[in-house]
Amino acid sequence: MNTATKQPPPDRRARTRKEIKQLIAERNNVLSQYYNLASHADQNPENSDETLELLQEFCQDLVDYLATGHFEIYRRIEEKEERRSEIKQLASQVFDRISETTAVAVAFNDLYDTSEGFNPEVLNQLPEQLSKLGEELAIRIDLEDRFINSLLSTAPGSGPVQATASTA
Repeated sequence: MNTATKQPPPDRRARTRKEIKQLIAERNNVLSQYYNLASHADQNPENSDETLELLQEFCQDLVDYLATGHFEIYRRIEEKEERRSEIKQLASQVFDRISETTAVAVAFNDLYDTSEGFNPEVLNQLPEQLSKLGEELAIRIDLEDRFINSLLSTAPGSGPVQATASTA
């Protein structure tokens, strides 16, 4: 009996799950670095060398996280390739706001990119800028989780999968 004819292509589903795992791993790394950087900036405002090192690593990983979201997870929405109506509907509700959080994070990266023409005086604004970024990341994570849960709970051409308790 050939059951493969009625199942979604396993490679696309597996790829989506892999991309989601990568995004979550990168997000967790960014959050860990965020808390480390914020704590360091509050406790050691005069140690700019260590702050710059933490900031450089954070900014690099922040950009990687944003890129993973847009190029791996949201690409199908941006390119209008998504067919599942549930995903398209949710995307129409949250995608613009997710893009706004990206803009805030990119602006943060541009302000604190230590690779070229960095103005060390902006370090005075770091706690305030981190707070603003943290609020945007919290919004992004909430919206992203809604989107991810929808991706994982729908199959092409069908409605959401109902989560039910099973005793079997």
